[in-house]
Amino acid sequence: MAKFVCILNTDERGVWTKDLVKRHVAHIRNMKQKGVLFLCGILKEIHGGLIILEADSYEDAEAHILQDPTVVNKCYGYTICEFIEGNEENNYLLDE
Repeated sequence: MAKFVCILNTDERGVWTKDLVKRHVAHIRNMKQKGVLFLCGILKEIHGGLIILEADSYEDAEAHILQDPTVVNKCYGYTICEFIEGNEENNYLLDE
């Protein structure tokens, strides 16, 4: 299973509502229960968010993001990148 970093950035076309935020949080909780969500939080300086998913493929990760009500309602745009961790076990990717 690979990790994918998704940066959610503000899309000015959408309209934020309290209900939308509640549905967004429900979606985040659902991904956590399914074992897909690794980490999430707010990126304060860009008024966006960060979601790290564990998924089999880019397409699988994107499918989860495309179900997020804030993306569906055009409050957030997104960028997804596969994340390859550098650590002692892989010599901090020096040998890649």
